Amino acid sequence: METKVLTQEELQQIKDVQQERLTLTDQFGIIEYNIQDLEQQKSQLVSRLVALKQKEIELGNMLQEKYGDGTINIEKGEFTSSS
Repeated sequence: METKVLTQEELQQIKDVQQERLTLTDQFGIIEYNIQDLEQQKSQLVSRLVALKQKEIELGNMLQEKYGDGTINIEKGEFTSSS
């Protein structure tokens, strides 16, 4: 088996490629970490949205039972019956 010596330039090119690979791997890791963090935040927001929608339905049902069908003017605090 014959052994040949690489030039300094070739060795440097190999080292540069290896360093770029490490840099990219680190950056992909950071991006993936951020993605996971954002997905967790999104999941928490979706849970809050589901709870808010349920609260909205319950409030609407309660107000409808108390006042009947109609509209509410939030600024004036008034209910106007639709019948």
